Amino acid sequence: MMRAVFLRTLKPGVSLEDYLDAWMPENAGDLSNVRTSLSYSNTNDRQVLTVMEIDATPEEYGELAPTLVKADAWERLDEIVESTEIETVFEEAYGPAKFGQA
Repeated sequence: MMRAVFLRTLKPGVSLEDYLDAWMPENAGDLSNVRTSLSYSNTNDRQVLTVMEIDATPEEYGELAPTLVKADAWERLDEIVESTEIETVFEEAYGPAKFGQA
């Protein structure tokens, strides 16, 4: 399991819908091995955490990564994102079963 994690601060006036429109690919619903969540901070509603869980090996992730966003996502994000505090990919070491969770 791979996790792509992004913590971004949106520019003033940018909505979550604007953010999704900037990067979410049209075929997002067809990506059966990807689970995406979007959260915003309770203390700063412009701060957005995006987590993509990808059921793939690191090698497979490298092939899948370009399909997880729109082709021009980085240019679109430049227009609406004030700053990116975290932009990284993690490989899962222990899943929920390790912690007695379903």
